[in-house]
Amino acid sequence: MPAKNKIVQMPNTTTFQLGDLTLQLRLDGKAILNIEKRLDEGIMGLFVKKQGEIKLPPANTLLIILQGANKTSGVTDKTIVEAFEKYIESGRTTMDLFGDINEFLDEQGFFGKKETDSEATDGESLDQEPTAEADSLL
Repeated sequence: MPAKNKIVQMPNTTTFQLGDLTLQLRLDGKAILNIEKRLDEGIMGLFVKKQGEIKLPPANTLLIILQGANKTSGVTDKTIVEAFEKYIESGRTTMDLFGDINEFLDEQGFFGKKETDSEATDGESLDQEPTAEADSLL
């Protein structure tokens, strides 16, 4: 059983629970290069088919993403696999893992910068109630 380490939240990291293993994940440039080299494919290509459809990568690919983004020291591939076994035994599925990793990648900005509501509408919204000034034709 892996030693329980005190978890210290590092800047720009996401805490990720896999079975009984707590990881600190950050998708920096080095992590992206290492993941893509290990998989021999771009991360975006793992999730999107050529026709633009979403696809579910195999579980080992998802675990490689976790291992590549992990900043917690002493976590080996074997440790990740053992934690994944506990994750599955707890009733979670590979689809759950896909969703969790997809959310992590989105939080890290991998799928692009999110617009705020104000940026998306330039401050105007079709859903807003008209002001009294807008109602007046005079």
